[in-house]
Amino acid sequence: MIVLGVSGNPTENSNTDALVNAILDATGAETEFVKLSEINVGPCIACMKCVCTNECVLNDHFRWLSKKVMEADAIVVGSPTYYGAASAFTKAFIERLYSKRHVKLLTGGKIAATVAVGVAAEKMVSEWMGNALRAGGMEIVGSMTAKGTPCCFVCGPGESCHYTVWNAYSKELTGMDFGVGEAYKEYLEILPDNKPYAHGSARFLKSYRSVKDEPEVMAEAQRIGELIRKRIESSSTKAGDLKCRC
Repeated sequence: MIVLGVSGNPTENSNTDALVNAILDATGAETEFVKLSEINVGPCIACMKCVCTNECVLNDHFRWLSKKVMEADAIVVGSPTYYGAASAFTKAFIERLYSKRHVKLLTGGKIAATVAVGVAAEKMVSEWMGNALRAGGMEIVGSMTAKGTPCCFVCGPGESCHYTVWNAYSKELTGMDFGVGEAYKEYLEILPDNKPYAHGSARFLKSYRSVKDEPEVMAEAQRIGELIRKRIESSSTKAGDLKCRC
């Protein structure tokens, strides 16, 4: 039983990495963790040269990584949320899995889970990843989201910047309430004189939000890892039942 974890978060020791690894650990299986920012996997260029061979012709680390995917019984894909979407690292990896779909659907039947970490749009990113992996014939046994550390907490001028993520997702700017203020009330105080994209005014109460400090989040990662193990074991039992007994 082999489970592959893939993180599209370039930040060192990120919350995305932590959750992907927590799921891997909970499977009790042989696991491997790959951080996409440490290798070179570019986007699909739509050359269609993979149609007949199911092998991407681009000369980068996807050749190595695709073998890992094919060897794995299950895959856990994690991404941060950038501009309301998956990271470019994550998207490039998922795009390149297209080479395995043509005619044979080589990733069909694999078990998968997704992790999306963000400030406001992580549920949309999780849904997109799940749909993309389902298109490859994978069975999604778990999808989880978590709140991460806004980049504005660590960039430097975040308390006075007019264009912070909480202002970008503000009701004044979008017409919708994404609940950022409520979700980060223990970490961020948005001051009364704050005016999105006109006058930034906030006070940081905590500079970093770690999923490891949130028991409910870590428990969900544990639950998904256990689901992966049970689903793989169930699939193995069913496959064994089909063997000839003559």
